[in-house]
Amino acid sequence: MKVALIGAELEENLGLRYMVSSLEQKGHQAVIFPFNEEGEIGSVVRQVMAFGPEIAGLSMVFTGRAREFCRMAKALREAGFTGHLTSGGHFAALNCRQLLADFPEFDSVALGEGEELICALAANLSDLSAVAGFCYRAPDGAITVNPSTGNPENLDALPFPRRDTFHDYFGKPIASILSSRGCWRSCAFCSIDAWYRSGGGAKFRVRSVANIVAEMKELYHRHGVRVFNFQDDNFFLPDPPKALARFTELRDTLWKEGVTDIAIAVKARPDSINREVMTVLDDLRIFRVFLGVENASEEGLRNLNRKSSRAEIENALRVLNDFDVHVAYNLLMFEPDATMDHLLINLRFMERHIDNPFNFCRAEAYAATGLEKKLRDDGILVGDYFGFDYRIKDPRVETFHKIANYAFFDRNFNDYGLHYFNMEVDFSFQLLRRFHPELLTQELRSEVRCFIKETNLDTYRCLSRIWDLVQALDPADQETVRGAMRGMRQRVDDGGIELRARGERILERLRRAWTEQQPERPREETTESLESTLFGGGAVPYTGIENLAQAGADPVGLGFFGSLRTPVPYAEFKRRMETGR
Repeated sequence: MKVALIGAELEENLGLRYMVSSLEQKGHQAVIFPFNEEGEIGSVVRQVMAFGPEIAGLSMVFTGRAREFCRMAKALREAGFTGHLTSGGHFAALNCRQLLADFPEFDSVALGEGEELICALAANLSDLSAVAGFCYRAPDGAITVNPSTGNPENLDALPFPRRDTFHDYFGKPIASILSSRGCWRSCAFCSIDAWYRSGGGAKFRVRSVANIVAEMKELYHRHGVRVFNFQDDNFFLPDPPKALARFTELRDTLWKEGVTDIAIAVKARPDSINREVMTVLDDLRIFRVFLGVENASEEGLRNLNRKSSRAEIENALRVLNDFDVHVAYNLLMFEPDATMDHLLINLRFMERHIDNPFNFCRAEAYAATGLEKKLRDDGILVGDYFGFDYRIKDPRVETFHKIANYAFFDRNFNDYGLHYFNMEVDFSFQLLRRFHPELLTQELRSEVRCFIKETNLDTYRCLSRIWDLVQALDPADQETVRGAMRGMRQRVDDGGIELRARGERILERLRRAWTEQQPERPREETTESLESTLFGGGAVPYTGIENLAQAGADPVGLGFFGSLRTPVPYAEFKRRMETGR
C-alpha cells in the first residue's frame, strides 16, 4: 500500500521518519512530502496526486499552522484524492472531535504516537471499528473514538527513522535523534505533556543506551554524521544519580565503538543540571543546551506548575556557563496571574544573565492543558481551538504585554527574528569551537560575546522603557496605548537593523575562518593610517568593536599574551590561561 506523509521538514521530522521506517518494515511504500509554508499547498498536492497513495497522513502538530493543514486537506479532495485522509500530532489529537466535525475532508485522527497507529490503519483500512487509538468518521457519519491502548513501551523495538539527506554546519553533517519520549513533569502550559497523557500508558519512556549507540554508530560510520541534536523534551532523567550513570555508559560505549569526533545539543530543565553530569557530557562535547527557564519569579513558576525554583535556575546557568556552552532560554513572563512585580523580577533576571541568548513571550493556552482548564474555569478563555486567547488579569500587565508583543513581534517570532539570529551566531561559534578551536581567535570570540550581550541589552533597554511607559499611562487610554505600541515598534525595529548587520558580519568571519582553515588575522594599521582615517576624510561607518584596531606591542600590559598583531588561537589562549605561560 502507498502512504503519503505530509508535514514540516525544515529539519528532520523524526515523527514522519519513524513512521516511514515502520511502514516499510510491514511491506508498505511510504514517502514524505515536505510542507513548510502555505504557499507550497499547490505543489505538494500535485506531488501527492502523482504518487497515487491510498492513505494520506497530515502531521498537524502546531496550532499556529493548523488552518494551513486544513486547507491542504481541502485542496487534496478538490484535486480528486479519494483515499483515506488521516491526521495526527498534538493539535489534531487534542481537538479530534471538533476537527472531524468541522472538516469533512478528514476521515480519521490518530490519537498517539504514529508508528503502530499508521501500520494498524494500513492493515485495517476497510474497517476501523476494531483499531485502537483512532477518532474516526463511521460509515453512518457518526464521529467515534476508539481509545488508545497506550503509547509504545519498548522504544528499542522501533526501527530507526528513515534517513535520506542531512543538513550540515561547517562541513559536519547533523542528525536529529531521540533518546527518550515524553517528560516526567506536567507544566500547565505544555501541549506535549497533554498529548502524551492523552495517548495513554507511560508518559515518559527511555531507549536503552545500547539502542541509542547502535543508531549513532550507524549515522557516524555510514553517513558521516558528527553533530547529534537530541530532540528529547528533556534529555535528562528525574533521578540525578541514574542520569549520571546513563550518560557515563553512553560516553564509554560510544568511545568503545569509535564514535568520538562528535558534538551534541540537548534540551534540559534547570533542576536536571549539575557539575557531575555536565563533566560527562562535556566529554561528549556538548555545545548547546536549551534551558527551560520559563519564569524567574517564584510565584510565576508556581502558576505555570514548573516544579522548579529560581535557585535551581541560577545554579543551572552558573554551571552551564562554567562549561562554556551555548545556553539559550525562553521566558514565559506573561501569564494570567502575572503582576508588575513579577515582570520586574524577570527584567532583573535578564539584567543578571545578559550573556545568554533568550526570548520571551506569553504562556499560551492549548487544548487539554492545565492552563486551558484554569482559564476556562476562571471564565476568561476566549477564541476557539485554532487559537485560544485571554486577557491577563492585571490591566497594567495586560497593557505591558500588548505593547511588548506588538513591538517585538518580528524580533521574537519571525523565522529570521533577531533573537533567533542571536542564538544562531552563538550556536555557530560554539559548534566551530568544538571541532576547530584552532580557527578561533580571542578577538573573534569577543565579537560573538559582545554581539550577544548588546542584542540582549537592546531588548532589556526597550522592555525597561515599556515598563516606565506602562507605569505612567492609563491602561484604559487606548489612544495613548496604541501610540506607545507604534513608537516602541519603531524603536525595536530600528535598533535591530544595525544589530542584525553586525551579527551577519560576525557570521561571515566565522564562515571565512572555516573556509580558509586558518584564524582570521586582523588588518594591520599604522599610526599614520589611523590618523588619516580619523581626521582626514569623511565619516567612518560604525561596525562594532572590530574598528578598535590592534595597537601594536603590548601597550596595555598584556604580559604573556604578547603582541596583539598576531592573533592567539582560542585553544592556545585557553592553555596559556590555565598554565600561566
